[in-house]
Amino acid sequence: MNWKRLAAATVIFVVVAAAVWTYMVKTYESDLGTSNVIEVNYLDSTSDSSENNQIATLSFEEDGEDLPWASLDISLEIEGVRHGCSFGSQSNSDIVDSKVLPKLSADGFTFTTEIDATNSEDYTYFDLPAQNESNETTFWLKFSTTDIYMAEGVTWKFIDGASLSEVTEIPDSLSNDTDERLQWYEYDFAVHRVNPNDGVYVFQKDSFSFKVKFLTYYNSDDESRFPTMQIAPVGDSDFPALDDPNLVVPSPCKIITEDDDGDYWNHNETIFLVENEINLCDGVCLVSVHVEYETVEVEIKNHRFEIGQ
Repeated sequence: MNWKRLAAATVIFVVVAAAVWTYMVKTYESDLGTSNVIEVNYLDSTSDSSENNQIATLSFEEDGEDLPWASLDISLEIEGVRHGCSFGSQSNSDIVDSKVLPKLSADGFTFTTEIDATNSEDYTYFDLPAQNESNETTFWLKFSTTDIYMAEGVTWKFIDGASLSEVTEIPDSLSNDTDERLQWYEYDFAVHRVNPNDGVYVFQKDSFSFKVKFLTYYNSDDESRFPTMQIAPVGDSDFPALDDPNLVVPSPCKIITEDDDGDYWNHNETIFLVENEINLCDGVCLVSVHVEYETVEVEIKNHRFEIGQ
């Protein structure tokens, strides 16, 4: 046997395998987001000082899919300032210096919340009803890297394969086992990624019940240790965070639709963006439309235009 040839072949195999693996990691594409393309039509109705002017219409190109409002974030950037568009409320943009960053979706009652779990030596404590950082006596969930633990007294259940909108009632037979860490993800060795389980968790404590869908373990810069969840009340539960003026404020841009379906922006539906009792432009203003679905930017045609001409 020619040992030199065997050694050379082994080295070549290892190098090729490493190159393929590196390529797969660097070119990895998340399952989040949508292939929908949005078309924007500017409405020239902002030349007066009214506070209810129509700004634009948004619709999908052909072959689009229906998108749940709970997973959508729509905003207008006017002269460099972002203004949220929703059915009533938006997140308070003044939230800073917190390891818990809740962001209200376009539906006005579902949060997409990012947790800073970068500290491997200590936990980030999370209060679900309040949607803020808490402490070891008031938390529901605590996070450190991939580890998530529930507080004593929390009952829970995982509904495999469910979407957030499909979970409308508290399921039977909730577990009270909070000793073990939550098995909320699978690790894909092929691309070196943490992928959340496909389904919805229901968490209950005292008189509060919430449905939670884990979206990703990565932030907008693709940095790890930032688990991000969609969170909404389930059953008849209250949601104190929605009444907290430090978290939620009226949206300056309102979404108007003629569709009776309040859960989805349907593929054949045109929506209107309208000033919500506030004059967003005094004079001539440059406007950019931004839409995210499941935290990923959606492709938009004609997304930049002038108003107030």
